[in-house]
Amino acid sequence: MHIKTGLTLLVNILLIGTAALFNYAIAEDRPDWIDNPGIGVVGSAPVHVRGRHAQEELAISRARIRLAARLGVEVDSIQRISEKHANDNSSVSSERQTTQKITNKTVKAYTRALWHDPDRDIVYAWVIPSE
Repeated sequence: MHIKTGLTLLVNILLIGTAALFNYAIAEDRPDWIDNPGIGVVGSAPVHVRGRHAQEELAISRARIRLAARLGVEVDSIQRISEKHANDNSSVSSERQTTQKITNKTVKAYTRALWHDPDRDIVYAWVIPSE
């Protein structure tokens, strides 16, 4: 019984150690700008049927759309709450309507960096607004 417990403990330690090494290697290769883009934005794209170039263009396009939305979106939010009371019964209903509109505004930007995650086959694009 002690041998089985010891063997199980050893296997768990090896698995945890291997997982820690694997996570460290990924974290070391992953650029910081993906999680902290600063004034820019990050777009990503999975595998594309038309190849790597189309995948990169899709990631850049998504990042530009996010940047345009961040710089030119007007958000209107209306919430209507109604309450009904009758004898011992009561009910509350809530309805929220949110609309977004991207204004006709020119947003100039450039692609600061591209990175391909080889493990997940995802391309990340970092787009920065131009002055």
